[in-house]
Amino acid sequence: MANSSVIVRVKNKIIKEMIKDREIVDAIDNQTVDNTEDLIGTSIFDYHQNPQVINDVETFITIQVHIPSSRYQTTSSIMVNPTVEIWILSHERHMNVGNVPKVMENRNDYLSELIDKKFNGRSNFGIGKLVLLSNVEGSYQQNWLYRTLTFQLTDLNDSLCEDEDE
Repeated sequence: MANSSVIVRVKNKIIKEMIKDREIVDAIDNQTVDNTEDLIGTSIFDYHQNPQVINDVETFITIQVHIPSSRYQTTSSIMVNPTVEIWILSHERHMNVGNVPKVMENRNDYLSELIDKKFNGRSNFGIGKLVLLSNVEGSYQQNWLYRTLTFQLTDLNDSLCEDEDE
């Protein structure tokens, strides 16, 4: 399997798990969708969405997978260490989590805690575990705040089996 196949596989797995998680769905607080599947492409993106093009006061999540380099483990296999960036972006007027009782932290901090608990240390994203490398916050642009969680995983660069077509 080519190393780039991990990109779509990981993005899809994370998105599917997010839309099935009631706490994450509630924390996003999108009032315009009828079911959680509708969050895909409106509040959860598999590419880095620019909040400048969004006119609503809301929160959304973007997921990116990067393969910065390969490393040789043995002469017969190459490992890759993809990084997964999960960006939580909220309009400043959507930072209060008023829709979830007893949540005192801001929306981005609360969502990052939920995402960290859900994915950090998890298997089945490659070989080994998904490991949190960083969790940083900042201001994206006027009126938009972000928190970015960066995870790393290990995967094979190539299939362990020979091509069956040959």
